[in-house]
Amino acid sequence: MAGSASGQARMDVDLTADDYADFAVYVYKRPELRRRRYRSHLRFAILMVVALLAYLVWQTWDGKGPNWGQLLPVYFQGLAVGLGILAVLALAYEYVLPALVKMNTRRMLARQPDDLFLGRHQLDFGPEGISDSTAAASGRMDWSDVRRVEETPEHLYVILGTLQGVIIPKRGQDAATLDAVRGQLRAHVADTQLMPSAQAH
Repeated sequence: MAGSASGQARMDVDLTADDYADFAVYVYKRPELRRRRYRSHLRFAILMVVALLAYLVWQTWDGKGPNWGQLLPVYFQGLAVGLGILAVLALAYEYVLPALVKMNTRRMLARQPDDLFLGRHQLDFGPEGISDSTAAASGRMDWSDVRRVEETPEHLYVILGTLQGVIIPKRGQDAATLDAVRGQLRAHVADTQLMPSAQAH
């Protein structure tokens, strides 16, 4: 349970391996990383088009120039196969890999459970930042280090970097606590993207 004071909010959460697995998949699917993957696929496709053409020109060169009659059928056939394989791999990156990311995150935490990440955390949202305390350690993330806040039906994610963030499970929290935490996040993070139902509070 958590209470809030003027300019502060407190929340007690129980972080599980599933929370970290959900966050890993969420980050993987974010538009920022998706655009990066698309650019990588496009660069590879362009490289393949150019490299295949250069190779076939070299193979069919007869001293006067390439043999286009021999080159073009082989080129378009190879291009169709190569681009088809690339398309399948790109789809796998978007629809198969997230499940593997989730499974591997769970497996990693199961093999090496870490009390610093799993279990009970007390989160304090104050003027300076977010303080995170467990039975074994404590630390603080300054507001200046936070890039954005994003809310899902199950979590609030405080994004610190491309692959880093503070995971805030909403399960078991009362409405007043969640509203107090959202208020602190809105007050200190310019890019706070809350769910429509929470925007009105």
